[in-house]
Amino acid sequence: MGRFDAAIIGGGPEGLIAAITLARAGFSIVVLEKAGAPGGRATTREFHPGFRCSPYTDELPAVPGRLYRDLDLARHGAILAPSPASMLISDSSSSLIFADAARSARNVPHAARSGFLALREEIEALRRLIEERASSPHAPAPRRWFAWPRAPREPPWPIESWARASLEDVLRSRLPDSLLRLHLAADAVSGRAVSPYLAGTALHALAPGIGLSGRTAGGLGRLGGVLADIARQAGAVIRCDAEVTEIGMKRGRATAIVAGREDIAARAVLSTLDVKRTMLGLIASSELPQSVLRRLGYFRIAGQAARVLFALDAPPDLSRWREAPDAASGPIHVLGSMKALTLAHDLWSAGKLADEPLVTLRLPSLADPRLAPIGKAVMTATISAVPWRMSGSWEEPSREQLAAIALAAAQKAFPKIASQVLAQQVIVGADVEQGLGATEGDLDGGEIAADQILNSRPLPGAEWRDGRTPIASLFLAGGSSGASPFLLGASGRLAARAIIADLRTGTAR
Repeated sequence: MGRFDAAIIGGGPEGLIAAITLARAGFSIVVLEKAGAPGGRATTREFHPGFRCSPYTDELPAVPGRLYRDLDLARHGAILAPSPASMLISDSSSSLIFADAARSARNVPHAARSGFLALREEIEALRRLIEERASSPHAPAPRRWFAWPRAPREPPWPIESWARASLEDVLRSRLPDSLLRLHLAADAVSGRAVSPYLAGTALHALAPGIGLSGRTAGGLGRLGGVLADIARQAGAVIRCDAEVTEIGMKRGRATAIVAGREDIAARAVLSTLDVKRTMLGLIASSELPQSVLRRLGYFRIAGQAARVLFALDAPPDLSRWREAPDAASGPIHVLGSMKALTLAHDLWSAGKLADEPLVTLRLPSLADPRLAPIGKAVMTATISAVPWRMSGSWEEPSREQLAAIALAAAQKAFPKIASQVLAQQVIVGADVEQGLGATEGDLDGGEIAADQILNSRPLPGAEWRDGRTPIASLFLAGGSSGASPFLLGASGRLAARAIIADLRTGTAR
């Protein structure tokens, strides 16, 4: 195999979007994917005969509007339908929030209505500003031969006050209703280990755990398949079952990747793995400056969730949703209280599992009946605050214990659900790491915190800007990059454009 202009590690959405951008610019591209098919997180698999769903997540972050149109995803059949609503079932009551503001306004308590609508408008305005900055049409400045590109001092991101505030403070200052605050907190932190009382946790409301992109017909695999088709049509080569084990270095520059016994030479290497897996797992430590090794040691990353996939003998009883049947296809949070979130986070920090953590249920087959045989159903349960390893051992959390926690939560929403379970599959952090290469199974690619977000993600400094790294010709575009927790594809597009700038000036060679 000849030398490519760029070799991309990982065939998930970020890698495929980067491949499309580079191939459309006329460069030769190869994408190396360790799984049997491209897609990464955006995949759909059969977990029991006839039952299919997306194993790692039910939703992804939103695709920036400009990027969605540039990729022409709608024409290719990747139409993303946002969830119509989310529900909370707490110890004392239940709450329903609709995606449509007018429906929600009629449903929330009158005393909280104005505050709720104002908060929603504030969050949407901040998300639009983040999207505007992250998907700027201006190309990154090329890297110079002996220095990093000088860029004008950027104005602060419009979320700095949120980066210092706790999620609970933001909600309490705007909403008098405690049940509504609990519901919005569950929406924000689903799938993560977060104490809403800690400073900086308000950021989770801008990068909600339940995602914003919505669902595609056929599961998230439809999105992954469409992106792979577009990349191939643009001229990119996609190789599956090709796990990258090393990034080849020469005189401080990334020059090749090793997959199996094959060395693949490239003028530029783009990794969509997290920063620790890329820099510490694929590059020999002797090739990295001590300052980089030291700073990477401070980057916080850890698995925070587990998933249970249920094959059901029949659709569950939806009588609770009689007045709004469409709402049952959205996330259903089962959470006792705000204190329960804090307890689960504290236990997670100690390597322990709470008895009643936040559990988010979904019924993918309700929105797309093709995911299950006729008359059957698929249910997923995302359990938050699940440690990567249990305290005092190298063992994973008990799969039986996780399945029991998920089923107990499901019975609060669907009292007869236990008798309908045909089969179940438990997915823990080790499975995510094995399947996606995510360090400790962390799908976010690192903790969401004030010092690990936007311009400081993965690390602050010009050498990490625009998807670049301190290693010449090595670029990053995964969960550890820039705006990844907020937007899908923005980091892949930005890193690809930085590669184009450097290839055209010869600084990547």
